Amino acid sequence: MHPEQIKAAIRMNGTTPARLADELQVTRTTISQVIHGKSVSARIQGRIAEVIGQPVAVIWPPQPSLNRRAGGSGRARQRVSNVRAAS
Repeated sequence: MHPEQIKAAIRMNGTTPARLADELQVTRTTISQVIHGKSVSARIQGRIAEVIGQPVAVIWPPQPSLNRRAGGSGRARQRVSNVRAAS
């Protein structure tokens, strides 16, 4: 879900992100970071999911992992080596 949709759903269910922050004893910034996906907290995500009535995976779908190797791909390095060898 888009962060604005999450905030709207929280409000439509009778509370606010600020009230959730107070309830969970965290800062409003922390709630905002979780809503925007910049920070992950199972406890906060779970409470927001409970308030909204949606599973956590619907609100914050899993993101594909971008595990890239340092230095780029082997093909790119090979092309650079080939260009240097031809020079």
